[in-house]
Amino acid sequence: MKRTTIIGLFGLFVLAGGVVGASAQSVGGALYVTYGTTRFAARESFEAVTEASSKTGIGIGGTVTGLWRGVFVDAGFSQQKVLGQRVFVDQGTVYSLGIPVRITLRPVDVAAGWRLQAGRVSPYVGAGLAYLSYKEESDFSVSGDDVDERKTGPLVLLGVDVRLVRLLKIGGELRYRAIQGVLGVGGASQAFGEDQAGGMAFAARVSVGS
Repeated sequence: MKRTTIIGLFGLFVLAGGVVGASAQSVGGALYVTYGTTRFAARESFEAVTEASSKTGIGIGGTVTGLWRGVFVDAGFSQQKVLGQRVFVDQGTVYSLGIPVRITLRPVDVAAGWRLQAGRVSPYVGAGLAYLSYKEESDFSVSGDDVDERKTGPLVLLGVDVRLVRLLKIGGELRYRAIQGVLGVGGASQAFGEDQAGGMAFAARVSVGS
């Protein structure tokens, strides 16, 4: 995703929070940063290519809360970059081809949900869509080796925030993305019968805002 798109995403949330907040004092907004681990649904494929089935990364996002009672809308962006080698799989046995490959996953999440408030503690749950940009690149690729796909799938999220001071909260969250149509059509993912490019993401979260 281009930097201008990310800036525009944040601008949209700030503007939405300001416009709605002008007519309803209960409406608020916050920006957040996350740091956590994504466990890929295509576990065997990623282990074969990268020797790991999970990856840590940083995410950013924005939330507008209090639109109606506890309703909120949320948008977030994260990225995982993984290095590995192209492989050939024969009857479950993995053979490395010695060709370096770079895998980049950039999910953009848009969701709506319900947030409760119990003193300083604020649990939430939501659902929406995840838009995934998935790329595989290598320096010695031939036609058909590299992958550049974009697909959309359902998203479920839940988490909790704890207010430290007036505009600062910390918390944790879980996001599950189910995205098909990227993997499973060739290479290791086809050999292992894995067609899910999403997975489970666990992250710590720091929010600034109301």
